[in-house]
Amino acid sequence: MNKLIAISALALLQTSLFAATGEVTLSGSTWTGKVDGTTKYTGTTLAGAASACATAMTSGGTINIRNSGTCNGTIRIYANTTVNGNGCTLTGNGTTGIVKAQNVSSVGAQNINMAGSDYFGMYFSTCNGQTFSGVNGTSGIAYRIDDCKGGLGYNFSCGSPTLTAGGDNGVETYGISGVSFSKVTATSRGACGVLLNYSSSASGGTVTANNCCYGGGYAGFRCANNNRSSTLTYDNATSCGRGFFSVSGSGTATLTRVNATSCSSHGCWLQSTFNTKVSGGTITGCNPCSAISQDLGGNTVTVTCR
Repeated sequence: MNKLIAISALALLQTSLFAATGEVTLSGSTWTGKVDGTTKYTGTTLAGAASACATAMTSGGTINIRNSGTCNGTIRIYANTTVNGNGCTLTGNGTTGIVKAQNVSSVGAQNINMAGSDYFGMYFSTCNGQTFSGVNGTSGIAYRIDDCKGGLGYNFSCGSPTLTAGGDNGVETYGISGVSFSKVTATSRGACGVLLNYSSSASGGTVTANNCCYGGGYAGFRCANNNRSSTLTYDNATSCGRGFFSVSGSGTATLTRVNATSCSSHGCWLQSTFNTKVSGGTITGCNPCSAISQDLGGNTVTVTCR
């Protein structure tokens, strides 16, 4: 009997170690949220169904969304949880994000097409381990990853998102240590393609920004507000406000190459910046080509002006 009890207890422990699986589906006008086959929500909103799954997944897991729709609210997730949109379009229409997390670890989203007018797309605050892949489309600020819930956030990666017309910044961080991406493509955004604020240890491959804030003061790629220790291999900005802009006490950054074409202002501008190196590239049809102002020391820009 004792042996049987021990075996049963072991089986229960092993089961508890496996993450849960949530399924969010739409039939007619009714959304259903299930976790491991058990219904947790039936009602009128996509966000309600997905959030109910997240609440029920006490040890985390994956929430699969199987149908496109308007969220009518925010999908709030908790530790060790990922939202998998499976290629569906999630339309946001609020102010607190399509997917939101705060003060938790090991969270993220994948395979989502963002749409609509929500002020944020992916909105994560004071989290550690924030991983995204295949999250594309548009929202007010497509990615807002910050420290606004009581302290720095850590380890944000977003892969290679394509962020389409509408809204403000494509990717924006504030107070994040450890930022990485392969390629961010941002088109017709109202502000920056990528904006790193008060962040550190950032590493990116390429920022391709087209028509981001033309006629304004933002840039395809911008570092601001004491941003530190950032590297980017290639900034390719066309018809933006500026190509590359580092400002307000930022420093210790390396940009291997900047190509800026037909930007309404500077192709490359370092203002109130230190130890920032732009090692190459071509700036064509920008006014002016490049400048270093209010130099805090250790800055160099090596580009070809046309």
